[in-house]
Amino acid sequence: MPTEQTTRFDVKTILVPTDFSDGAQTALDHATALAAVFGAKIVLLHVIETFTYTMTESLQVVNVYNLIKTAVEPVLDEMVQDLQKEHVSASRVLVQGTAYEEIGVQAKKAGADLIVMGTHGRRGVSHAFMGSVAERVVRTAPCPVLTVRTPEQKKGSAA
Repeated sequence: MPTEQTTRFDVKTILVPTDFSDGAQTALDHATALAAVFGAKIVLLHVIETFTYTMTESLQVVNVYNLIKTAVEPVLDEMVQDLQKEHVSASRVLVQGTAYEEIGVQAKKAGADLIVMGTHGRRGVSHAFMGSVAERVVRTAPCPVLTVRTPEQKKGSAA
């Protein structure tokens, strides 16, 4: 007689990479709903792409990473506070590197059971040139990945 086996997908930690786009916000909304269902914590991740220094017209060297970090940290902190107001356990990680690689690395570090991320749904030439971070993450992630498509812009609305 065959025995019935049930598999429970238990989610304790959800990694949510963000580039602060509408698609990333939509993904965060989905992750927040899942966190409520599973009682999971959310780890927000922003990856600053690697380019540390640049030169200005006056030939001054500028540490771009530090400038971006200074601007991004308070935004991430506010996002964490907003989640905590909704009674969702949350933290944030800010790293420098290549987005798809760091998402995998940080998922392992956080012990993520799920990655929830937005995708811009690029196709054709745009996809060939820009690639797809989400596609690469899906291929290499150490855990399941839920991709959330960027909402289509409504016709007639300003760009």
